[in-house]
Amino acid sequence: MMRARRLAMFLLAAGACGGGSKVKSAPAPLRPEPRKMAPAPQVTRDDCEPISPSEGPAPLSYAERSVEEADNLANQGFALLQQAGARGADPAGGEEMVEQAVHRFITALLADPYNVHATYNLAAAYARIGRAQCSVNLLARLVPLRKLPSQSARVEEKLDRLLGRKGYKGRLDPDFFDLRDDPRFRDLVKNF
Repeated sequence: MMRARRLAMFLLAAGACGGGSKVKSAPAPLRPEPRKMAPAPQVTRDDCEPISPSEGPAPLSYAERSVEEADNLANQGFALLQQAGARGADPAGGEEMVEQAVHRFITALLADPYNVHATYNLAAAYARIGRAQCSVNLLARLVPLRKLPSQSARVEEKLDRLLGRKGYKGRLDPDFFDLRDDPRFRDLVKNF
């Protein structure tokens, strides 16, 4: 009797669960179709053509230059360049900051082509992003600027930083590390 009772309870329980019918499999998950991504455009940065420091537009008089504006723009560009090179800086954000710094330096040089701070730091920014010839061209501009009495001390200070002299003894400007073994850079340094 006990067996019969157990069998009855088993059959009753099995019937309550749907009996002998098979469990259906779950439907396939609904997922969006994978999007086909266009290949990322490859940005190629063209380097500059070599130029002679004597090439370029005619000299501007002091009255034609906007010296204070150029100084302010060069200082803003320098601050951006420093932020971009700070440790722990986001690489994408750093690249954008270098781009903004380059724009500020170029604008500063449009306002005052004799601005040594903008010239040197634009060369540093170009060296940092691998535009070696652009960097060398800008450093070459320091040669004639060095001969101007009003710019001589500023140029010497930048050259000291570039070459690790005087107050920068033993501390070469790190922006130019990748450029130092370039023959164009080596030839230019001979002029300093």
